[in-house]
Amino acid sequence: MPTFPQGSIELRVAYAVNPRLPRMTPAQLQILLQATRDTAREHFGLELRFSPTDEIPIEALFQKIPRKNERDVRKQIYDFKSGRGDPGRLARDFGQGFRQMGEPLAGMIEYVKPHVEIKEANYEALGAALAELQLQRIESWRTIRALDGGPIIDDSPYNEYMMWLALGYGEVPYELVLTNQILASVEHVYPSVHSAIRGGYSNGITTYSKSSRFGTFSIWSTFAFTAEDKWARQMRGGENYTFEEAAQLAGIGATHEIGHQLFHFMHPYGNDACVMNPVSLFAYRAWAEELSAEDCPIGSNPEMKPGAGKFHY
Repeated sequence: MPTFPQGSIELRVAYAVNPRLPRMTPAQLQILLQATRDTAREHFGLELRFSPTDEIPIEALFQKIPRKNERDVRKQIYDFKSGRGDPGRLARDFGQGFRQMGEPLAGMIEYVKPHVEIKEANYEALGAALAELQLQRIESWRTIRALDGGPIIDDSPYNEYMMWLALGYGEVPYELVLTNQILASVEHVYPSVHSAIRGGYSNGITTYSKSSRFGTFSIWSTFAFTAEDKWARQMRGGENYTFEEAAQLAGIGATHEIGHQLFHFMHPYGNDACVMNPVSLFAYRAWAEELSAEDCPIGSNPEMKPGAGKFHY
């Protein structure tokens, strides 16, 4: 059983930058980190301190992935870029994955009701419906153009969820990696209801890290807060953010990943008071307005108990 932190702790921070995509300014990153401090104090009773942020090119960061681990994770990636993936296998893998993860079925079905019909109340039906929805919606991300005019999801592996997991096996001496990279992909393992309804988009990832002080590290993308294309605005439910608000909301959202990293919380789906309840699509203003630490204290439900989640090493 891991030991969970109390009091004041320091997290080492990096900002991994893809020059093809919009990025936050240093001033915005400071607003983001302050919002994370404030939210962690309110919801978790922690005093977070952050090291000076190291900026690193995303290409250099991915060079830290050990080749063996890269080969292993590539086997789990669904090939949506070439169209050679097997959707039938993906549907089966989603159903099996949801069952193995053990998060409450009723809560997940209720969470996705506004987006997809689940014909039967079982993990297999949930998996089949969400696999199909994720494959449909990721195509909308592929239509967006980068700053250089090319597609934001290109032939590079930077969008791939599994590749970010593989970083944990490399020499990555950080507890929090911020990035402007879009994290949108499809994989045969670790299905997620909130990622599926976003078209495979993960705002954040928390996973094993051999170089972290806590055995885990968190990745948090700023892309959804800076993107201004039609699809991103639609996913935000029409929300538009100022310079300061984008950074503020990104910082509040990053606290969700800190909860996974430091306490191994799971997702109390549908409990709007909980910072660990994933935002529906990208409507972060509406999500943040419902948060209440008083109404969702640590231990208030099974998903909010320290150690509820298990990490795959």
